[in-house]
Amino acid sequence: MKNLILFFTFVLSILVFAACQKELNFEPLPNNGLAIGTLKSASGNCLPKTVNGIYKKDQTLTSTNFIEVTADITTMGNYIIKSDTIAGFSFIGIGTVTTTGLNTIKLIGEGTPDSAGTKTFTIKFDTSICKIDVTVVATVTNPNAVYTFGGAPGTCSGATSGAGVYTVGTAVGPTHRIGITANVTNAGLYTVNTGAAINGLTFSGSGLFVATGNLPMLLTASGTPTAAGSFNYTASNGASSCTFTITVVAAPPAPNLDYIPMTINSNWTNKISGTNPPTPDTVFLQVSPNQKTFGANSYSIFERKSGGVTQDSSFFRKNGGLYYQYINGKIGNTTVPVNQEYLVLDSNKALNVPWFTNFGNIVIMGFPIGNFTVTGKITQKGATEIVQGITYTNVIKVSYSYDGTVFTAPTQIATEERWFAKGIGVIYSKINIPLQSVDIETNLTRSQIF
Repeated sequence: MKNLILFFTFVLSILVFAACQKELNFEPLPNNGLAIGTLKSASGNCLPKTVNGIYKKDQTLTSTNFIEVTADITTMGNYIIKSDTIAGFSFIGIGTVTTTGLNTIKLIGEGTPDSAGTKTFTIKFDTSICKIDVTVVATVTNPNAVYTFGGAPGTCSGATSGAGVYTVGTAVGPTHRIGITANVTNAGLYTVNTGAAINGLTFSGSGLFVATGNLPMLLTASGTPTAAGSFNYTASNGASSCTFTITVVAAPPAPNLDYIPMTINSNWTNKISGTNPPTPDTVFLQVSPNQKTFGANSYSIFERKSGGVTQDSSFFRKNGGLYYQYINGKIGNTTVPVNQEYLVLDSNKALNVPWFTNFGNIVIMGFPIGNFTVTGKITQKGATEIVQGITYTNVIKVSYSYDGTVFTAPTQIATEERWFAKGIGVIYSKINIPLQSVDIETNLTRSQIF
């Protein structure tokens, strides 16, 4: 009987898939509190700010009328930044900042200017206060500025990109803008754009030059980039033009949402401990770039390595929310090859609804085992657990019972608890073999998921 128990210890170590946890983990963003920061630099001066749009007396503001302020954020969170109301209109921005450091925040104009002239608005954020001037023109006057683009007809001079990153498939926002220099000879209104869309993007801007000389002009992007690479855009006012370049990056890979990730090169390290057997051990597991076919199905190969050398392999596949492992050949000292897969996890099952895999009759070291069956059921979903000091969310807990007929008597050979974290894999497992009071515990210490 001792040999039989030792064998089942070995069998269950094969059946257990011990994937491991990411080494890098990120805390959730604190989007339920207020952002903390300042509109001023360390020297006490207001950080950069811009005014966009044309402001006319008695003309209701539109989405083209906004100002952008720069805030140095020390604590991420929600914000409401608004100005006072001057001459019938004001500005307000509501949102969430998700990064610390310098952030560009857009404040949308509201209302209808009731008088012409320069209006000085007070902007407050946290404990800081800055002022910004907005010029309102009389409705009856509409002078057009006379200007050329700095750098025309070549590269736009003074071209500076906003804080936004241009990403394939992601619509641009208020931080996606370009600042260029205009050589103004006559003050007045200006409107400029880059014409037809290139790679899904256009740039446009409008406003009022209140002086002459070399003045900044802000162009805001619209659209969604369709391809990665560098693309040239030409700003033109009909009489002058210049070109600037925008670089678009590829979209990041979608996050892995599998309970057993099978992406190539994903790897895990886990620590195995318990009573005798086994002795404490560390196992490194990695997904091979190759696959193995059994019957009509292809399986990802999980290689167990030591010193970079593959010691053993196991085979897994996924079908929707179903995860299977294929047992290739014999298990330990069985006299007949198993060559069968079993259902590791049905993530769609309701709580405590079992699933079964029957391996049939096997013979181990001369002991006939009838109807060797693995029964699994989910005991908890959406759990949060800490393993080796790392917090995991979206955890499914599964209990297993390993049963068979030994000497004509139905026997529970072992039980197991296994925790699957979404996008990570198995983060913890514990096997109990009651016939000899043996426990085998696996804790994941790190992982890298591609």
